[in-house]
Amino acid sequence: MKPWEPWDATEEEVADLYIIREPIPESLQGPIEEWLRQTFHAASRYGRVDSAMVHFVETSLRTPFDLADPVEPDDLVSAVTDQGDKFTLRVVDLLLSTYAPETQWRTMPALVARLSTHMERTGSAVLIVREESHYRLARRMPEGIEELAQAAIRDSNATAGQHLANAWREMQGMAPDASKILREGIPAVEAAAGSVVIPKDKKPQLSKIVGALRQQQGWGLAFARRDDGHPDHLAVLIGMLETLAFAEQHRHSGHGYSVAEATGHVQLAATLVGWFSAGVVVRDEP
Repeated sequence: MKPWEPWDATEEEVADLYIIREPIPESLQGPIEEWLRQTFHAASRYGRVDSAMVHFVETSLRTPFDLADPVEPDDLVSAVTDQGDKFTLRVVDLLLSTYAPETQWRTMPALVARLSTHMERTGSAVLIVREESHYRLARRMPEGIEELAQAAIRDSNATAGQHLANAWREMQGMAPDASKILREGIPAVEAAAGSVVIPKDKKPQLSKIVGALRQQQGWGLAFARRDDGHPDHLAVLIGMLETLAFAEQHRHSGHGYSVAEATGHVQLAATLVGWFSAGVVVRDEP
């Protein structure tokens, strides 16, 4: 869903609407509080939140609220939001996981769809996604990036696609495991590139792929170059592959590995998988 564009919006105003903002922009605070209130109200009896719901949130997030029974929905909302935006989103994520898709048309339940719309229109850095039989929060990617990754997953062979899908899914999580992202991203590239560069090798590795690209003549990208042969597409390709290879070495050396690095590397992996799968990496006939 795209943000709503006023009929008289200027180009600058429209561009501003597509900027990804903080997870809970000021304009989203009210809708999130109301969504929590309605969700807690649905688990209420005689206007009081069922103690089972309170305990469910407390034990799941290991955070006692110290609220006197009976608990009013508004009091529970305040207890949640007083913990800050990060905790509030964890509660939203937890509660979303209790909503099952409506079975008839496989659509979002109305309350979930309403919150999803508010997140889209306020430019929140998070969005609601469906995972199998329930919903979760995920980090939003810039427009177009998600589509490119999904195209790479769709066009690649089964092994590469599965690894890349795992890496991408982990990256979108609210608390992604940076090491897991790299562990899945690199095999995705190895599977996609290996089938093109060293197709007879049953255990393709980045080092083998880079070595073959250096030793075999004619490898490059299906992009135009100047008459003097620049830009050097082979050097670009090898540089991208070696960036991933070094990231793996760096991770094994015991150095920290940030989420920002992991995000960049899985996007790089998606690009490489897409290139090798779509025939962008080519070799001139000897």
